[in-house]
Amino acid sequence: MVSVNFARSFIRNSHIVGINEYHFEWCPKYRYKCMKKEYINKEIECLIRQAAQEYSIIIKEIAVGFDHVHLDAAIPFDISPTEALGLMKGRSAYLIFRRFPNFRLRYPKGHFWSKGNFARSISGVTSETVDNYIENQQFDRLLLLTSRSPAARSERDGALTNRATL
Repeated sequence: MVSVNFARSFIRNSHIVGINEYHFEWCPKYRYKCMKKEYINKEIECLIRQAAQEYSIIIKEIAVGFDHVHLDAAIPFDISPTEALGLMKGRSAYLIFRRFPNFRLRYPKGHFWSKGNFARSISGVTSETVDNYIENQQFDRLLLLTSRSPAARSERDGALTNRATL
């Protein structure tokens, strides 16, 4: 017996019913830490959301780090994961260069995102597991900022030791 809540999570299209959800990850060219500033980070997140919306890609969870982006997205059935990622990277790069013209100085050839990426179908794990992973990527930013103090280092090392013993 299929529950009503589970049935509602399927995407329904003409002659197609299912879930086409992926975990994507990519980074800027040369892995520059160009998204350090909070306002740039938030603006790039908004521009990626805008690019995804233009191609009917539904973003469930997004985390923009200093030097990479994690994304949990449901893509239309008529687009392959590679094509969806290419469309999002291309359109978002265009929008980023329009919003931040000074980025052209660092990226003179107009390639903001690197060629490499990661894509995984969310089928063997639950969507919540991937969403938790992406949300916890935001913790890395805080860890980097607080890792300079000796108290923070000892607390972090204790947490890592406790995790290793589990």
